[in-house]
Amino acid sequence: MKSASPGRAKKRWSLADPNIVRLLKMLRPYKKWIIYAVIALAVTAGSSSLIAMLLGKLTDMGFYEHNPYVLLWAPVALLGITVLHGGSTFLSSYWLQEVSQSVMVDLRTQMMRNVLYWPESVYQKYSTGEIVSKFLYEASNALSGASSLLTLIIRDVLQIVALLAVLVWQDWRLTAVTLLLAPFIAIILRWVSRRMRQFTKMMQETMGSMSSGLFQMIDAHRMVKIYGAQEREADNFARISEEFKRLNMAQQKVAGAGTPLTQLVTMSAVSVVLVVALVQAQKGLLTMGQFTTYLSALLLLMPSIRHLSGLNGSIAKMGAAADSIYALLGEPLEDEGGKKELKSTGRIEFSHVSLRYEGAKENALTDFSLSVKPGERIALVGPSGAGKSSVIHLIPAFWHPTEGKILYDGLEQSEISLRSLRDQIALVSQEVVIFNDTIAANIAYGAPGATEEEIRRAADAASLTSLIESLPDGLQTKVGESGSKLSGGQRQRISIARAILKNAPILLLDEATSALDTESEKYIEASLAHLMKGRTVFIVAHRLSTIQNADRIVAMESGRLVESGTHSELLAKGGLYAHLYNIQFSEKSAPASAPEQEKEETA
Repeated sequence: MKSASPGRAKKRWSLADPNIVRLLKMLRPYKKWIIYAVIALAVTAGSSSLIAMLLGKLTDMGFYEHNPYVLLWAPVALLGITVLHGGSTFLSSYWLQEVSQSVMVDLRTQMMRNVLYWPESVYQKYSTGEIVSKFLYEASNALSGASSLLTLIIRDVLQIVALLAVLVWQDWRLTAVTLLLAPFIAIILRWVSRRMRQFTKMMQETMGSMSSGLFQMIDAHRMVKIYGAQEREADNFARISEEFKRLNMAQQKVAGAGTPLTQLVTMSAVSVVLVVALVQAQKGLLTMGQFTTYLSALLLLMPSIRHLSGLNGSIAKMGAAADSIYALLGEPLEDEGGKKELKSTGRIEFSHVSLRYEGAKENALTDFSLSVKPGERIALVGPSGAGKSSVIHLIPAFWHPTEGKILYDGLEQSEISLRSLRDQIALVSQEVVIFNDTIAANIAYGAPGATEEEIRRAADAASLTSLIESLPDGLQTKVGESGSKLSGGQRQRISIARAILKNAPILLLDEATSALDTESEKYIEASLAHLMKGRTVFIVAHRLSTIQNADRIVAMESGRLVESGTHSELLAKGGLYAHLYNIQFSEKSAPASAPEQEKEETA
């Protein structure tokens, strides 16, 4: 992996940055808690000033005036101010965390809603790891940055103002000397913030790569094992982790250097103040109590100044995360389609449809026309890349035709509400989707209001009854992540039961049995037969034995419809379908000639 150059992050964030403003606007619903936190932070700032003033009074009255009452009120006052300071600090932190976590929930929910409504083209732009990184790492960065920003701006700025007032009140000359060193502190803070911005951006990119690699390895763990690639993949992941460590340590080096440099400048200010104060004291212009108050206020002021050294860093951290999050939220959503509601009979017509995926040089489909009657079973066959799955993906409008149109019961796709269209369609695919929930919840996913009796009928139709009865918790059995506790055939039957329960008039079977062995495939044939009954069905299958009884077989090649007809008609025709069929079912085949062999390999 190439390391990012520090010169890449050119953007300089400020509180006026549009995405930071958008993020801060999300705080509005929680202004009650923010007001509470501001009051508590003001008390925290004020109590710091009281401590400095108390110590000065204590010094004069106790050590010089020998006032006996100091013994009574000084400890009580000091403890009282400390309790006030500690309590207000706790409450402000708690209330700000309440705001931060509430906005985090709102932000992640908004992100999830957007992701779920993305068109297919947007999903292809991001890896799973990148999306997860934005949800977990960058959303957290954005809100922790906002929380730190509120604390810094309110608590530390108020504390600096209050303590500076004490300093000026005690001795304006000493304060003027102290402020002469302020520009040096500003130079250090600017250097720290600039470097922090650079490393923050690079760490976000590296975290996305790390998350992506991790998800990929977990999904592909069996493939990794069978090819003995564990050490190679571990080394690859270690390199990315090492890069993240390098960036993290570089960031820590900058942050770590900023603190002692700031301390050096501030202690230089204290040293100068000490010399000037001693001169004034020798001239009788400054009492010990005044000096104690001044020095206490100055020392209490230093942490707030050091905290402000992180202000630009917090803004940079929040800004980089906000840019990344709002880039995701700014992705286009699916077109919701027209306003007409579809009550489909299953009639579908493709009229001169062409499809080219974004970034592709050639069409996936070219001038594809097909008219399908209600209840008709259409099988799509052809070599890999023929366009079969593209036809399947066009029906529920996962993709839209580049040219031509698709009609459902005479209505164009663009006229129909997208939600209404998809309500008419059920899908069973090779990539079975099983959620980490109960069997019942998985079956009822497309019909959330279904009763237990309806779920059981669908399960029985999908030949799941014996499995359910063998489990202690029956329908309420948790199936594990991606159905890890079930076999491939059991997962597919749950997918079929889900489609049965939805009871949609259009059914898409995309390689629904290709991942199963022959025995499992035969076992669920009855389930599929029950599912297809009375529906318009589109079947994609490489095993031609599974589609011989289709009402019509459509043979495709290079995105074009080559021929269509029944099984017997196409065999008699001796075209593409007959060629594919003979390859699969010839029990004895003579060695093919070179041209014929080349044709078979192409198919």
